[in-house]
Amino acid sequence: MNGFERLKEQVKDQKDKALIQTVEYLLSREDMEQRYLNEEKTLDEMGQFIRQKGIKYLKNGWNYITNEVVYAWAIMYFSLPNSFLKIEKKDTVKSKVKTKTSSKEENSKNNVVLLEDAKKRMENKKETEQISLFGGALQ
Repeated sequence: MNGFERLKEQVKDQKDKALIQTVEYLLSREDMEQRYLNEEKTLDEMGQFIRQKGIKYLKNGWNYITNEVVYAWAIMYFSLPNSFLKIEKKDTVKSKVKTKTSSKEENSKNNVVLLEDAKKRMENKKETEQISLFGGALQ
């Protein structure tokens, strides 16, 4: 299977006319054929990437983006690695969310310990000498 066949297979049952039009443009780019074989790239993710880029240009509920700009974003998506484009797989995002929640639980446990330590420190500070604004401790 070559890159063009892979794109055609992914767009086969698609009803989104804008996506079909973008794929037709991508199929016209013979220089990109090998890049369409990249397994980490899909048309669904390309669509999400383009939508995220388009949000930046949203004004009063309208998006004024030309086809050429959308095509350039599609080429950018297939040309650059996901790590550079800051695209994460859904599985990676889920694991990060789990990691964050577990670290929050650990922090809440740690905060209890830190709160007790803070109380002890406050008691110790009450016992220390008063410090002068001009430097040194007052006796």
